[in-house]
Amino acid sequence: MSTVPPGVPGPEIASTALHLSEAAKVAQNISALLDDQHNRAKLDLQTAVEVIDTDRFPSLADLYSEKRTWFRMRGVVAVSADLKNSTGLSVRDRYAQTSARLYEAATGSAVRLMAKFEPQFIDIQGDGIFALFHGDLAFERAFCAGVTLKTFSERSLEPLIDELFTDGFPDTGFKVGIASGVLVAKKIGIRGTNEPVWAGKPVNYAVKCAGKADRHQLIVTSTVHDKLANNDYITHSCGCPNGTPVPVWTDTSVEKLGKHASCKLLRTKWCKEHGDEFCGAILDGKRRRDGVSQVAA
Repeated sequence: MSTVPPGVPGPEIASTALHLSEAAKVAQNISALLDDQHNRAKLDLQTAVEVIDTDRFPSLADLYSEKRTWFRMRGVVAVSADLKNSTGLSVRDRYAQTSARLYEAATGSAVRLMAKFEPQFIDIQGDGIFALFHGDLAFERAFCAGVTLKTFSERSLEPLIDELFTDGFPDTGFKVGIASGVLVAKKIGIRGTNEPVWAGKPVNYAVKCAGKADRHQLIVTSTVHDKLANNDYITHSCGCPNGTPVPVWTDTSVEKLGKHASCKLLRTKWCKEHGDEFCGAILDGKRRRDGVSQVAA
C-alpha cells in the first residue's frame, strides 16, 4: 500500500491546489482579462458578419463557432413546454428522490414524445424543453407535438402523480406554447463548450406563451393560429360525445408579447376514440371534414 510522505499533498489535494492556483492567477489579472474581453466585444460590434439565407435547416455541424457566419431561416415553428410549479419542487433532503423521479418521467417523456414528430432541433432547458420545426408540414408537426405533450400531461402525468406521490405534492403538468417566424443561428462560445444560439422571436414568444398557459393548456400566437385556421381537424372537435363538432380555440392575451399579445388558447386534448385518426389526417396534410363547414357557417 502506497503512502504519502508527510507534508506532501495527495493527488486530490494537489489537483485542487493546481485549480485554485489557476483561479488565483486569473484573479490577479482580472483587469487585464476584462480589458481583453472589452476589446474583443468592441471588435465584434464593429465587424460585419455574414448572414446566409437558407431554405434548408442547418445542421449543428454547419453552425461553426469559429466563423462569423449566421444562417437565417424563415417559417421556423418553435414549441416550448415547461412544468407548472416547478419552483415548488425541492431537491433538498428526502424531497430530492420524488423530484428527480418526476423530472425523469416528465422531461424524459416530453423529449421522447416531441422527437416522434421529427423536429429539426430539440433541447432541454431547465425542467422544460423546446423544439424547432421547419420545412414540410412544420406547423402541423409542431401542433401535433404540442397537443400530444399536453394530452400526456393530462391523461398520464397528473393521475400518476396523484396515485404514486403523497398529498401536498405541487400541482404540476406541462404548459405548452407555440410561435413562429424568422430565426438566425450560430454556435457561440469556445471550442468544446459552444452551443447554438437561435436568435429571433419564435423561441422567445413560444416560451412566453407557455409561461402564460396553465398546466395541460396550449397557447399559440395569432400567426401560428392563422396558419392552422383553415384545417377542420384543428379548428373543431371530433364531435364526441354527442356527434356535433364544436370550435376548440378561445381568445387569450399574452401581455408579455406587447402588440402581439392577442393569442389563441387550446384546452382540449386528443380524443381516445378519434385521436389517432385526427393526428394522422393532420400529418397527412388533410384539411377538410364532412360536417364542419356547415357548423362553421
